[in-house]
Amino acid sequence: MDNGLNYWLAQLLILVFYIMTLLIYNRARNEYIGGKIGAAINLIMGFLLILFLSDLVDYFLLLILPNHEDIVQIIKILLRLAAICILFFGGLRFFVGRSRTVEVLQHTVDLQDNEVQQPEIEAPIPLPEMTQVVKTVVKKLPKLGRYEILEQIGRGAMGIVYKGKDPILNRLTAIKTIRFSDEFDEENVDVIKTHFYREAEVVAKLSHPNIVTIYDVGEDLDLSFLAMEYLKGESLEKYTSQENLFPVKKCLEIIAQVCDALEYAHTHDIIHRDIKPANIMLLGDGSIKVTDFGLARATTGTKTRTGIIKGTPYYMSPEQTRGLKLSGRSDIFSLGVVFYQLLTGRLPFDGENMAAIMYQITSVNPTPPTEYMPGINKPILTVLNNALVKDHDKRYAHAGDMGKHVRMIIEKMSELEGRRPSRE
Repeated sequence: MDNGLNYWLAQLLILVFYIMTLLIYNRARNEYIGGKIGAAINLIMGFLLILFLSDLVDYFLLLILPNHEDIVQIIKILLRLAAICILFFGGLRFFVGRSRTVEVLQHTVDLQDNEVQQPEIEAPIPLPEMTQVVKTVVKKLPKLGRYEILEQIGRGAMGIVYKGKDPILNRLTAIKTIRFSDEFDEENVDVIKTHFYREAEVVAKLSHPNIVTIYDVGEDLDLSFLAMEYLKGESLEKYTSQENLFPVKKCLEIIAQVCDALEYAHTHDIIHRDIKPANIMLLGDGSIKVTDFGLARATTGTKTRTGIIKGTPYYMSPEQTRGLKLSGRSDIFSLGVVFYQLLTGRLPFDGENMAAIMYQITSVNPTPPTEYMPGINKPILTVLNNALVKDHDKRYAHAGDMGKHVRMIIEKMSELEGRRPSRE
């Protein structure tokens, strides 16, 4: 009797153990959707379930085959062998993939130690020579998804940007990595990932000369990534300091192109939400490309692990700081801030902390830019005023309207004094 009781107590403990395993598995699945980590969890769970079956199979099979204990033992041994095979072969595959990801991260550390900088604007490299360089380097480089990582070219608020190569299409790409689990509270990660992939799908359909093209989106382990058009250029951040300001006419030409990009996106019901110098790339031929469409929407209004709302406060519109509904006019306000900064080398709204900055954005008019740059003419001031109006409804209705106004000023400046810019 005691032996029978002990047997059933042991089986009960085994059952409790597996129920706890199921609960842990369910929690882990919610945190890691897909990727190698999800595969590892499924692997371990399959192993444990088969062991569980092997523990109970003798009881149930003996009910069915009371006179065939040898067959029952053979089935039990086979189940245990199957569990061991699942763990061995699946684990081997997992750790091979894991070591590849570690190699990517180690490669990142090596690049940082070597102080790899974002490439400067330069003349295009002849295709045969570039192909030869890529083929020489790629052999020893790690991968992210199917993409071969060549070098680190930048770092953003939520991840690292790599120069990579698509071996299937044989083209260079820029790969932006994002580890959402490091940035956001775990209860928000799944929602943000869903929004991220949905927005990437929408933005990938955009086709405009002033918008960076998205080629692919994916996940390797819990590292999400965007594969985008590779650009040989640099962001406008460098040209917002007082030591590196462009001539006024060049500023106007840049703003006109950004207006074109925003007008196109807005007509496709896509709002950028994070227009700033870092998201505007200047290429060697003078053209610009706007980056990070869709990424801002995926994380809008979501708090990070430290409780800070993602976004760049200096360039937010008043309605954005209040958490109100945004429209294309919100992007126009942000572009007005960029325009002001390109002209003067100063931010129109600044403060010691986020609260102070947001107060200025919503309640304080910026210092007239002529106090910093007396050569700025009245038509330019009109553009700035129409873009930086606090009242959402009083701004330019469309980015295209702002672009037309800017191009009229460019044409007028070109007619005066042999196209001499206002700023000497």
